[in-house]
Amino acid sequence: MKFVCDKNSLSEGINTAIKGVSSRTTLPILQGIKLIAKNDKIKFIGTDLEIGIECEVPALVQQEGEAVIPARVFSDLVKKLPEGEVEVVSDTNNFIKVVCGDINFSLSGSNPEEFPEIPEVSREKSFKLSQSVLKDLIKKTVFCVSEEQTRPILTGVLFEVFQNEIKAVALDGFRMAIYSYKSEEAFFEEEVEKYSLIIPGDTLEEISKILKEEEEDVYIYYTSNQVLFQINNTKVISRLLEGTFINYNAVLPRDFKTEVLVNKEIFMDSLERASLIAESKNNLVKFNIGDNFIIISSNSEKGSMSEKLEVEVKGMLLEIAFNSRYLLDALKAIDEEEVVLYFINSINPLIIKPVGEKEYLYMILPVKLN
Repeated sequence: MKFVCDKNSLSEGINTAIKGVSSRTTLPILQGIKLIAKNDKIKFIGTDLEIGIECEVPALVQQEGEAVIPARVFSDLVKKLPEGEVEVVSDTNNFIKVVCGDINFSLSGSNPEEFPEIPEVSREKSFKLSQSVLKDLIKKTVFCVSEEQTRPILTGVLFEVFQNEIKAVALDGFRMAIYSYKSEEAFFEEEVEKYSLIIPGDTLEEISKILKEEEEDVYIYYTSNQVLFQINNTKVISRLLEGTFINYNAVLPRDFKTEVLVNKEIFMDSLERASLIAESKNNLVKFNIGDNFIIISSNSEKGSMSEKLEVEVKGMLLEIAFNSRYLLDALKAIDEEEVVLYFINSINPLIIKPVGEKEYLYMILPVKLN
């Protein structure tokens, strides 16, 4: 294999494919990126067997071929090269030469025939979203996926694709996020109510790093157990999580007795101050909701704090406590200036909604007060 490629294009390919490479793998071959030089393009492939990422960039291919090169070393090397053209050559013993001007590197690669094949995903079923919308769907939900493997289904985000709506739902047993995006264009033509995909949270976090805040479309192809995201010159292939997702509608509280309208930034600032003192085990902060105020307080061995915020309150007065980290995660995902907090009593979940057009909802379970 022999090709010449601009340093910036080379860097783009490596930095995209490396998102599929796991540093924790026990298989040495998976610590590498596979390069395929063909038809004046270089394809970069990284995989950890759960997710596969492919990126194509233009290059002058002088000899077609394949190579597997250590991902981290190659990435760090290319970052430190000067601007200009880079020549990459591999031989039959899997040694790779990298030449840029008077700079010469030689790296030991792996046999490309031992690199696992990335599965092909059927393109029969698909829908498309702009990059900015998909990025927003991920941002507003993925932080709620479970980090525990005891219930694998909860480590993913449920995407429910209706005719003119996509709902993204994530929950971990303590909190839940639901974000609904409506479109004038139909997402599919078939006579079915909806399609459901449960996409691993890790996959979505890597996709979010590739997506840009723009209106260019992402094409999403899926089967019963796999999904493919086509983002310009990049493909991300992942398995889907199998099983039945929790009936999230059944756990949503209703018949609220108290509503609190609050400025998001002021509320966040107060919670962050309370978190400095809160007990580290469950980051407990307490709310005392009065006629037109909310007192946010926390105490631990570190000390205590209390702060009174002027807010709009409708309904019953209330005392309730929460894990402040869960509250802050939700507020950071909300773009609007004001939020409404909906309460039933001190033992039922809190619902947070932004004041605005977006249909976003966040639910959090309270912490029991002694």
